[in-house]
Amino acid sequence: MSPTPRTLVRTLSAGTAAGLLAVSLAACGGSGNADSASDCKPAHEGIKTITEGELTVASYDYAPATILEGDNVTGMEGDLINEIAKLECLKVTVSTSGGAGAVIPSVQSKRVDIGSGNWLRTKERTKIVYLSTPLWSDPQAIVSTKGLTSNDLEGKKVGSVAGNLWNDSMQKWLGDNFKIYQDDESIYSDLKAGRIDALVASSASANYRFKTAPIEGAKVIDVKPNPNVPQFAALGQVMLPSSLDNDTLGKALDEDIQKLRENGTIKKLLEKYGIDPSVGEPGAPTEL
Repeated sequence: MSPTPRTLVRTLSAGTAAGLLAVSLAACGGSGNADSASDCKPAHEGIKTITEGELTVASYDYAPATILEGDNVTGMEGDLINEIAKLECLKVTVSTSGGAGAVIPSVQSKRVDIGSGNWLRTKERTKIVYLSTPLWSDPQAIVSTKGLTSNDLEGKKVGSVAGNLWNDSMQKWLGDNFKIYQDDESIYSDLKAGRIDALVASSASANYRFKTAPIEGAKVIDVKPNPNVPQFAALGQVMLPSSLDNDTLGKALDEDIQKLRENGTIKKLLEKYGIDPSVGEPGAPTEL
């Protein structure tokens, strides 16, 4: 997402990130206490996390990837993270304050173990976080009520949520006609009201949203390569970011993700949320 401003990362001051609200979700043995599953044997020995016995995750609402429900995070990524935590006998703690802008900075500053919310593998992010092996591929799309494509945006008012990796390119291209929003509710509200002509978002996220909150006439059209936005040239791969200083955790995540792909778990999760399971075979890791 997908994936502040993902600046390439979503930017947030250290002071704000420090105020993240932590809420807990049990993920080992179906219990609220990780110690209750005393016979749980982790898939990897020696994993170090910020809090022993816990996997702390920075996340925000970005359905169907992440769906916050009280103290729980579900959605495709949320469910997958809980499956990973079960493999490693860890309890999941979810940090939710700060929204999208808090995720990557929280990983960088080691306030959380991993981030979640449709983060895409990019060359810039390799410099600041460990990029897990791809979870799945994620087509990006132009969403409008006029059937606009990625080649029709010149002179149009276009929006994007803070943190999307194409924001800088689109700002240079569209200038004052490009607006960055802090959350999905605001951007879709402006689209519905006609205050913007189009928005750029994850195709999966937009289609999922319209199942329960449709906008009359809205169309979701996958982006095509555009010389003004190099990030549209390739299909993005979603990953779970973790600290560069904790590659033991990062490599364990890679192996757990691959195991859950091979045993069919990822396919089932995608189908559960109405996503074409073929995106769960993203191929070799790449960076945008």
